[in-house]
Amino acid sequence: MDDYTKDDVISSLLKIKKNSRKRVLVDQRSYLIGLLVYRFMLPEHTIAKLTGYNRNTIHHNKNIAIQFCKDKSYIQNVYVYAQMFPFNFSVIDTVRAKRKIRIELDVDQLLHNKLKAVGSILGHDDIRTTVTLLLNKSLKLWEE
Repeated sequence: MDDYTKDDVISSLLKIKKNSRKRVLVDQRSYLIGLLVYRFMLPEHTIAKLTGYNRNTIHHNKNIAIQFCKDKSYIQNVYVYAQMFPFNFSVIDTVRAKRKIRIELDVDQLLHNKLKAVGSILGHDDIRTTVTLLLNKSLKLWEE
């Protein structure tokens, strides 16, 4: 059944006990909240208004759905809802992995000059582009 609506998901979510911290119920709640956020693109505040859950709970649970989507016990706990409302959360996981992380690096003047020279040869305006390119190439060589 791939033709479910957000109202179907919300009504199922309302049937789950709000104040329970049992793993089974938390997993089920996170799966349904993840559907509302990632499939139906509902903002956290809207979900909070529709369900009566705290917005912080919504935020935390949507991340659980992504984090544990491949976990065996999580899959077992959400099996009924996954059959009723199928959705592939692993796709969201790959998108999330592409988020950039900032790394600070201190180099001496000689290395800085070499990086700028390589960057100018390659036509880069920013030294960070040059460093990223060199790191990617060196990691490819290392993997071989």
